[in-house]
Amino acid sequence: MRICSLLPSATEIVFALELGDDLVGVSYACDYPEEAASRPVVSHSLRNIKHLDSGEIDALVQQARANNNPMYWIDEELLARLRPDLIITQELCEVCAIASGSVFETAAKVLDYQPEILTIRPMGLDDILQNVTNVANAAGVPERGRELRRSLEARVNRVTDGVPADSQRPRVVCLDWLDPLRNTGQWLPEISEMAGGEEGLAIPRGHSRELSWDEVREYAPEYLMIMPCAFGPERSRQEAQDKLTVLPGWEDLPAVRDGRAFVFDGRIPSRHGPRVVDVLEGLAEVMHPGQFAGLAPQGVFDPKPFV
Repeated sequence: MRICSLLPSATEIVFALELGDDLVGVSYACDYPEEAASRPVVSHSLRNIKHLDSGEIDALVQQARANNNPMYWIDEELLARLRPDLIITQELCEVCAIASGSVFETAAKVLDYQPEILTIRPMGLDDILQNVTNVANAAGVPERGRELRRSLEARVNRVTDGVPADSQRPRVVCLDWLDPLRNTGQWLPEISEMAGGEEGLAIPRGHSRELSWDEVREYAPEYLMIMPCAFGPERSRQEAQDKLTVLPGWEDLPAVRDGRAFVFDGRIPSRHGPRVVDVLEGLAEVMHPGQFAGLAPQGVFDPKPFV
């Protein structure tokens, strides 16, 4: 089996299924586990955004949308040489990875056979777990998929069973972007509530949306989770320092005042792979340290409150 994964979350699933040796191609953003970076890069970003802040990146994205310009391209010659049996793509966010329509079109153009193309489009945690099953089945290792899914479900149940039933649900805001402010969507509001919080400004399984600062101040979150999409921990912390601390009334937010604002590694929550359960454990640990101290894998979030 020769597998080509064009999105980081699918690459993480492939490695979690112990199929790393079968992975012959990845996207430019596939960086976990570290071994993924050694694979040939099939899909590339048309723009180098690593040096840009969130406001500058948003401006580029809006410009591309307004002009109907693509953000990614596929190395057609490389794809033809790799001859994958299975290509994994997505139909969820054109900002995060190349869309499935372009993949189908390119495969039909450059390959003289029809590979299996698996399209992923999760909205909730159950969809993510089902994608584990779908990838395993498509790769011919259904039992590995069942084992991985059972282990992930056991960890989810440990959290949901451990959240005190009589505890008051604190108001939570999880920020997916900082300039402009955006909350999280899809699976993240859902797992935030599974971890014991109340995401009053977001809709579980719904789309991320832009927030006004007045909305956030009026909601007065008791916990603030800072997790800008695809930003590592250092970059996330610097963005928060530059974009959030200068906002009027920042220090008056209950979450900030009480030392309950936390920075997450934004590369993990935005990916719909096995590590979404790491994020669930991190959220539970933040909100219920007595029950879940040390539960989340190291590096998911900075345990030192952000002020």
